Amino acid sequence: MHTPDGVVSNIRLAYGSESGNAGGLANILAKQLTEAGFTLAQFGELDDIAPDTLTNNDTLLVITSSFGDGEAPGNACIFYENLLAAKAVSCRFAVFGLGDVAYPKFCGFSVAIDTLLRDKGARPIAARVDADTSFNHFFQRWADAVIDYFKGDSAPLKKLNLQVKAYSEKESFPARIQSVKRLNSGKFPAYEMQIDITDSGISYQAGDLLYILPPANKNTLARIAGFYGQLSKANRHQLGKKELRHLSKPLFRALAKITQNSELKALTKISASKRLADYCYGRDIADVLCDFCSPKTLPIANLLTVLSAQLPRAYSIASCGSISPDTVTLCIREVAYSQNGRKYHGSASHFLAHSEIGTRVAIYVRANQHFHLPENNQVPIILIAAGVGIAPYMGFLSRPRPGAIHLFFGDRYKAHDFLYREALEKHLKNGRLTALYTAFSRDQAEKKYVQHLLQEQGETVWQLTENKAEIYVCGSKAKLQKSIDNALCEIAQHHGQMNANAAQQWLFNLTNTGRYHQDLY
Repeated sequence: MHTPDGVVSNIRLAYGSESGNAGGLANILAKQLTEAGFTLAQFGELDDIAPDTLTNNDTLLVITSSFGDGEAPGNACIFYENLLAAKAVSCRFAVFGLGDVAYPKFCGFSVAIDTLLRDKGARPIAARVDADTSFNHFFQRWADAVIDYFKGDSAPLKKLNLQVKAYSEKESFPARIQSVKRLNSGKFPAYEMQIDITDSGISYQAGDLLYILPPANKNTLARIAGFYGQLSKANRHQLGKKELRHLSKPLFRALAKITQNSELKALTKISASKRLADYCYGRDIADVLCDFCSPKTLPIANLLTVLSAQLPRAYSIASCGSISPDTVTLCIREVAYSQNGRKYHGSASHFLAHSEIGTRVAIYVRANQHFHLPENNQVPIILIAAGVGIAPYMGFLSRPRPGAIHLFFGDRYKAHDFLYREALEKHLKNGRLTALYTAFSRDQAEKKYVQHLLQEQGETVWQLTENKAEIYVCGSKAKLQKSIDNALCEIAQHHGQMNANAAQQWLFNLTNTGRYHQDLY
C-alpha cells in the first residue's frame, strides 16, 4: 500500500487506554480500515510498539487518553519511556488524543507523544487531535480522513483542525450573544438565547453544560457603594470579580471575626443552622453589610479579602453540537423578586435576558457525561422536566432516533407557560417524539404537577422501564428530586408488585446501573 507521496507504508495502529474509550475507538478504526481493504501490520496497545524499530515504511496511528493530570495510561508507560530513550524515530504518524477539559493538563499525554515523535524526527501526516469527553464527532471525521489518506488523498487529513480549547473560569471564551427571545407570557419570564461560539474550538453535545461568568450585579454593587459612601475605581473593579450574591457560613465566620459582631457570630453556631439558612435565602452581601456591619468595623479592604471569586453560573444546553457546532442555545428563567422592600435579580439570568445582540459574554463548556443520551439509540427514554428544565431535551430532540421518547413536562399555565409548544407538537406529529404528557399546575383548582402525570401513566412508565428504558429528570432540585423519586417508587410498588423497601432498591439499582439520570439545580 502506498501513501500519497508514493511511499509503501505499513499501518501500525496502537492505543493507550485507562477507561476503555481509546481502546474502543481503536477497535472501530481497525474495523473501518479493514472494511476499506487495508491490512494492519500491527494493532494493539502502545506498550507493544518499539519506537526505535519504526522505519520510513511505517505509519503509526496513535489513539490515546491521558491518565490523571496528563500522565500516561497504564498500557502506554513503557512506550513513553522507550520513546524518551530513542535517538531517532523514522516513521510517519498521527495522534488522536482524548482528555477532559476540566483538568489543567488537558490531553497532556497525547500532546507529549506528539511533541516527542516530532522531536525524534518522525513526520506527522496530520495535526494532533485534542478531543474532550464528547469525542465521537471528532473521531469519525478523523477516521474518515485517515482512510482517505491511505487511499491516496491527503487533502482531507491536512485540512482537519480538531482541537478542543480548554477554557475555564480563569481563561474563558468571549462569546457573542446572537439572539434573545421571550418564550412565555407568564409571570416568570423564560428566554431562549443563542450564543455564537464560532472559532472558539469548543465542542459540545446535547446534555452538556454552559458556564457563564456574568459581569458584576449592578444592583448589589450600587448598594455596596452606598454603604461605604464612596468606592474607588480600583475597588469597584475588584468587587466586580467577587461573588456578591451567594452567602455561606464560612463567609459569616470571617465577617464575625473581623467585625466582632455578636449577632453574626451567633448565626454561625450549629444550633443556628436553620436561622442562618432563613436569613441567607434571597439576600446578598449588601444586606449583610447593612444589617450587621459598618464601614468602620468592616473597611472595604477587609471585605475584599473575605469575599470569594465570582462563581460561574451553569446552564443546561438546549441544542446539539453536531447540528449547531458554532452556536449554543440556552433556555433560562430570569431570576427577579422583591424581598423586604428591595428588588433583586440574578446576576447571570438578568444580564442574559436583557443583553443587546452582539454583547460579549465570558463562557466555557463542561461535559455532563451522566446526562447524555444512551449509546444504544434503540433504548426507549423517559424525559421528565418542569419549566426551563426542558432545555436539554430540546437538544436531545434535535436529531431523530429510533428508540421511543416519552416526554413529561410541567409548568404553571398552558396558555402562558407551555415552553416550546409549537416545536414539541411538531416533533409529536412527525414521530420524533413518541408521546407528550403535560401538567399545568394553575389551570385547575387542585394543583397538578409533573409527578402526578407519572403516576397517571404508571402502567406505561413501568412497561418502558421493563423494556430497559432510561429515565432523565431536569429542573429544580427542591421541587423535583424527592417528588419524582417518590412517584417512581409508587409506580414500582403498584405496577411492579413491590413493597416499599423493594421499590427503593429498584430505584437505587436504576441509578447504579446508569439508567436514572438527574440534572437538578
